[in-house]
Amino acid sequence: MENSSEALMNLLSEVIDLLVQNRIRLDALEEVLKETNPLVHELYVGTVENMQAQRAAELGRALTLSLKSKLAEG
Repeated sequence: MENSSEALMNLLSEVIDLLVQNRIRLDALEEVLKETNPLVHELYVGTVENMQAQRAAELGRALTLSLKSKLAEG
């Protein structure tokens, strides 16, 4: 029987494998889109960039709130 840290590491490894597989698929689909419809490809790239910026801002806010909470605790 695995201990909890081994189980967690195995689960993390599986998640990473899935993320890598999906990234490869997305990259391939993006290349097809780029070749078949450059205008839609540019829209796609812009949308992805906007989503990345939003995610970074949300992460920054969450980290700031977490830090403030920890500082208030003690």
